Amino acid sequence: MRNKTYSWYVVFINAFIGCILSATFPQSSMTIVYLAEKIQVSQEILLIGDTIKTVAIIIGMLISGFLYKRLGARRTFLLSMVTLIISFVLTPYVNNILLLYLLKFIQGFASVVFPIFIIIIMSWMDEKNRGLSTALFNGIFYGGAGIGGTFSGYVISEFGWIESYWGLAILQFITAVIWLLTVKENQEIPTVKVESSPVSFRKMVTAPVVWLLVLAFISTTWSVQAISIDMPLFSSYLGYGEMETGKILSAITIGIISACVISGKASDFLAARMENKGVARVMVYSIGCIIIVLSVVMLISLDLNNFMTFYIAVLVFSFGSSWGLGAFYSILPELFDGDALPVATGFIGGCGDLGMTLAPIVVGILLGIKGYWNIGWAVCAVVALISVFSCLLILKNIRRDRKVG
Repeated sequence: MRNKTYSWYVVFINAFIGCILSATFPQSSMTIVYLAEKIQVSQEILLIGDTIKTVAIIIGMLISGFLYKRLGARRTFLLSMVTLIISFVLTPYVNNILLLYLLKFIQGFASVVFPIFIIIIMSWMDEKNRGLSTALFNGIFYGGAGIGGTFSGYVISEFGWIESYWGLAILQFITAVIWLLTVKENQEIPTVKVESSPVSFRKMVTAPVVWLLVLAFISTTWSVQAISIDMPLFSSYLGYGEMETGKILSAITIGIISACVISGKASDFLAARMENKGVARVMVYSIGCIIIVLSVVMLISLDLNNFMTFYIAVLVFSFGSSWGLGAFYSILPELFDGDALPVATGFIGGCGDLGMTLAPIVVGILLGIKGYWNIGWAVCAVVALISVFSCLLILKNIRRDRKVG
């Protein structure tokens, strides 16, 4: 039986835990100078750790369904939280780069809990609020990118960089305990309608619309990761201190949460008024890609030494980057039936998350650290244009074809 108040509690407690997970990315970037000095390696070498972390995120997402079936929601959650907290506490004390890479991998693998959060939310939320609830969840989850920067900027300035790791670890521990004591699945209501015949994986991976959706989603994961990891480095490059950088990164949180809520509602609104709901949702999603391009023009052309100008540019970039977080996953139920839907969600989401792996390498390591930040941001615009083109092809495809599955 669904309880409306409890349903929204589940959304927000899951989102807050995810928010702390996301906060580790900018926190890591803001402590990179101290870790590089401690381990005696270059910042470029340390940034490889964030790439390893994003690879682990993809692996965690892809196998989360298998772990969920084997261990259940609570034990999978416990595994995720214990490994995350232990690895995070150990990070500032390591003296070996390979050990640091291992800890980064463990931190990324903790994302195995992300699909479980979605499953539990969907089990409690009534159908008319599922779009808004998942948009809010994604917005707050990824909003940790800005919150982590603001939190870490304050803690580093007031207490020290090691204490910033302990601060996030303690917050994660407290919220994890609350989750274990208060959250459960709604066993009375199935989360996914499953048809009797299993979907062919070969049919899935050979469907053109699947790969077009992957290309469309990459601009979201690419830009969100670029702004989460590389914006603190870019702010430092411009000469801003830790406290100022923390304030700048609050724009990321505002942009992410507002974009997710607005795009999710816009997608539901337009879908309710168009005959082809898939077309409506893809059209709404593509708006974010266009905003990314416009925000990159702002980052390249404006005087970012002016604090307020920089803040607004980051806000717009964050808004455009995060628009897809609230709109993308609502596209999939319109295009895939039955067994195909959960398979498509995991496969497309996992492949689309490659943008999370590639963005820090290209924008931060290959270009930004060497001083070519404008080129790095321009690459974000190019990726967004590829996604716009993919959306146009998807629209052509789904006007012609029926659902997959």
